[in-house]
Amino acid sequence: MELDLRNVEPQYRHKLVIDTFSKIKDGEELVVIADHYPAHLLQILSGQIEKYKVDQTETGDFILKVIKKGSKSIIAHISEYRKVGDTFTPIPVLRKDEYGVILVFFKAGQYIPMHAPDSDLIFYVLQGKGTAYVDNKEVEIREGSIIIVPRGVKRGIKAETYMEALHIVIPSPSAEDHEKVMKAVREGIQEVDLKH
Repeated sequence: MELDLRNVEPQYRHKLVIDTFSKIKDGEELVVIADHYPAHLLQILSGQIEKYKVDQTETGDFILKVIKKGSKSIIAHISEYRKVGDTFTPIPVLRKDEYGVILVFFKAGQYIPMHAPDSDLIFYVLQGKGTAYVDNKEVEIREGSIIIVPRGVKRGIKAETYMEALHIVIPSPSAEDHEKVMKAVREGIQEVDLKH
C-alpha cells in the first residue's frame, strides 16, 4: 500500500498514516511519500515496525518503506530505543488503540507541556530527576518515582537533569492530540488545550 502525504494538510498526516498502518496485515509493507524526513512518523510507529528504509529522491522528497511487525511478544532493552532530540523524545515500544507503551527521553530543561488528555497515565522514572505537575500540584520526581494520573486531569513533566521514563497511556492518545502536544513543545508553549 502507498500513501502520498505531499498534498495532505500537515495536521491530518499522522492520523492518516496510523489509520492506514493499523489496517495492513503483519508482514505487509506500507510506502509513505513525504516532503521532509519522516523522523516523527518513525518514532510513532517504531514499536510496530519489523524494518524500515528511507530514501531521498532527486526532487528532495522522502520515501519511507515500513514492514509491519507481527503481533508477538516484545522483548527489548532500553538501549535499543535511547535517543534525544531538540524536544523531549517519545519512542513508542508498542502502540495499540487500547494502550501505548512509550519510552521518553529528556535532556535537562526539556518538558511535556501541561495538557489534559482523555487517557490514564502511568509514568515511571528510570533515571534522572525533574518535576511533575499534576492538577495544580508540583512534585519532585527522581529515579524510581511512579506517577499515576486519571484521564482528563492536567499533567506535565519537566526534566531537571537528563531523564528517562516509561510512559504508559490507556487508551493511546489520538494522533491529533499527540501532534498538538508536539507542536506546542516545538513552539515553546507550556500548556495545551486539547479540546480546541
